Amino acid sequence: MPAFRPQVLLGSIALALGLAAPAVAADFPDKPITLIVPFAPGGPTDVSARLFGKVMSEQLGQPVVVDNRAGAGGSIGSAAAARSPADGYTLLWGGTSSIVVSPALYDNLGYDPIESFTPVGMAVRGPMVLAGNNDLQAADLKQLIAQSKQKPMSVASAGNGSVGHLTAEMFKSATGADLLHVPYRGGAPAMVDVLGGQIDLIFDTLTLLQPQISTDKLRAYAIAAHERHPGLPDVPTVEESVGTPFEAYSWFGLLAPAGTPEDVVGKLTQALAAGAKDPNVIEQMRATGLEPVGGTAAEFADTIQADLAKWTDVVKSANVKPE
Repeated sequence: MPAFRPQVLLGSIALALGLAAPAVAADFPDKPITLIVPFAPGGPTDVSARLFGKVMSEQLGQPVVVDNRAGAGGSIGSAAAARSPADGYTLLWGGTSSIVVSPALYDNLGYDPIESFTPVGMAVRGPMVLAGNNDLQAADLKQLIAQSKQKPMSVASAGNGSVGHLTAEMFKSATGADLLHVPYRGGAPAMVDVLGGQIDLIFDTLTLLQPQISTDKLRAYAIAAHERHPGLPDVPTVEESVGTPFEAYSWFGLLAPAGTPEDVVGKLTQALAAGAKDPNVIEQMRATGLEPVGGTAAEFADTIQADLAKWTDVVKSANVKPE
């Protein structure tokens, strides 16, 4: 009888596992995928998730089922995704507010934007816009800033600690504009008071403001982007207007629980990128002021890191306190 050699047995087990691993990855996905959207149905987060989810389902050969888990500014759904198995079958449709702004404002969210997730890819993004009511006398951004220094202007946002609020604080720091922040419970009521002339300005997404700007009900002073937006080609960037580099974007992207296998992430990234190239997705997203991206997982990880650092600095320097 040959002598028992443990190292041979261990080597055989390792070989078997090594051969089995690619087969498991090659079969992904072999069942439906749950896509957690941490906001209620009907908004831009939900709409973009369903559009991309449909294309991803076609690419992957399995249903991508949207699961809306709204509450606490997106933290309930995000925390649920973070606790899910790292197998690629439960994913998160994360956005600027839940992934980089809330973590800059709050402790003990139940998830860490860096440690709890594996970025898959950015889906869409849109720049923040500075717009004002038609009673303002300033013809351009330079005049607006100069007039605010003579008499402070009010600027509305969707709420204390919202992306619009933090963008306004960053704008004040970058340009010296004298703005008084007025928080609302949502972008729509904030916009209504700007339209009515009770508030001078608003910082919010192109998704919210573009219909009012395109019909001349609001005047757009600047886009917080590195280049002009195709939806508002006549509106200059902040840097164009005053020479100060200034960017602030709202984005949505796909994340998996931390530890999801790299090859599974790769398949998901490819499926997401197909969504960003789909003509129907492009048309519908651009109609809401969002530009499909479909970049790599590494690029998305870099964006999350950079935006988290940026908004954390703004929160600290402006002493922003959550509501």
